[in-house]
Amino acid sequence: MIPIQCVACGKEGKYICEKCSLFLSETPSIFPEAGLEELISIWEYEGVVKKIIYKIKYDGMVDAINELVGRAFGIREPHIPENTIITFVPMFIKKEKQRGFNQAELIAKKVGEITGREVLPLLKKIKDTPSQTELNKEGRMLNVKDSFLFRPGLNRAVEKNILLVDDVWTSGATMRECCRVLKRAGVKKIWGFTLARTV
Repeated sequence: MIPIQCVACGKEGKYICEKCSLFLSETPSIFPEAGLEELISIWEYEGVVKKIIYKIKYDGMVDAINELVGRAFGIREPHIPENTIITFVPMFIKKEKQRGFNQAELIAKKVGEITGREVLPLLKKIKDTPSQTELNKEGRMLNVKDSFLFRPGLNRAVEKNILLVDDVWTSGATMRECCRVLKRAGVKKIWGFTLARTV
């Protein structure tokens, strides 16, 4: 078994060692934003955090999620009402099968484990949209428009508050579109949680 190593310096023990964690840049919450009551993001999307999220998504280093979410909650725990259900930004099913997992879902499940709240897949991605990486803000908004659907049979969730989880917030286009679909289904209040965001 390969030992856990710091993605920045290679020291064994953690994915981000205590020394390298000193270089992480924290970022404040934003209220309100893109239909959200509050966007809770923990770190700036740069350096070690950017590297570890890349490794999670493309190298399958998914067990690093437990460490990241645990560390995130040590910094700032989302203050959300009791009657809150956790959901996540879905992936197009073909892409999820290719990758083998949806990192947003894994983050949501860890958040649910820590907070003791139910995690439900309220949304479905119905369009195989191109990567957002090379697009500007307007292009990103158009790219994700009408690409999500509220899952039928989960109507009981609309009476609850929702915590919507993703890995990274960049332009906010994806979460904004997810919020639009959730609110159209009847959800009144939505909070957002991401590990990182661009600033």
